[in-house]
Amino acid sequence: MAVSISYQQKRALIIGINKYPRDSLQYCINDAEDLNTTLKRIGFDTQLGLDCSLKEFKRQVNIFIKTIDRNDLVLFYFAGHGKQNEDENYLLPSDYDYDYGGQERDYIAQSAINIKYIMKKIDDRKCRITIYLFDCCRNFVRTRALNPNVGLLPMIPQLQTLIVFSCAPGKSVQDETRNNRNGSFIENLLSYISTPDKDIEEIMKNVAGAVNLQTAGFQLPYRTSSIINKVCLVTNHDQGKDVFCIKVQSIPPLLE
Repeated sequence: MAVSISYQQKRALIIGINKYPRDSLQYCINDAEDLNTTLKRIGFDTQLGLDCSLKEFKRQVNIFIKTIDRNDLVLFYFAGHGKQNEDENYLLPSDYDYDYGGQERDYIAQSAINIKYIMKKIDDRKCRITIYLFDCCRNFVRTRALNPNVGLLPMIPQLQTLIVFSCAPGKSVQDETRNNRNGSFIENLLSYISTPDKDIEEIMKNVAGAVNLQTAGFQLPYRTSSIINKVCLVTNHDQGKDVFCIKVQSIPPLLE
């Protein structure tokens, strides 16, 4: 039997962005809010940021980082537009507005969040377990072609880290819903994530299979992991606790 990894606290930073200067999205905020509600219910201390500008996005990250202790399990979730450029992966804030006046590689480096920026800050805290969920690269047109400039590039995780993309590298997700509220990835993740005593790797296998079936093979979540033991987000012992006694960090909006 696999040995479960113990941790002290479960902490999550959740970012959802619908509003963009062009190509706004419809379901990212719903996905972020519903994941936030579910994670609170299973004992996470959460921090939620919606429609974050670049300045606010960085502020949310920096505030969250200060809450992390060495023995914590940390989860980061992003729903919105993501993009690869010059062999780097970026998350686009709500004020990302490339005007084609120069090279996008120069604009994106200054105007978006490099995923490695977030990963390094979290890794420097040396927490027990880290889980990254990137639910991005959404558009409105289905295409099965692998475009080298579309979607995110595969990433190598640090020790005891799980990285999950809502679709395969080099692919995009159609911004659509089947339950009139959520994208396919979060709709199915919410169905499995609260299962007691279930390894997170097994949960993600179930989610991937359900999403792939639901989208008739179009979308297949991708994951890479360096976790070497069983990790359970919920145990039967957790189920007996008062789930309403949970600290939730409220971050006031940034005054521009």
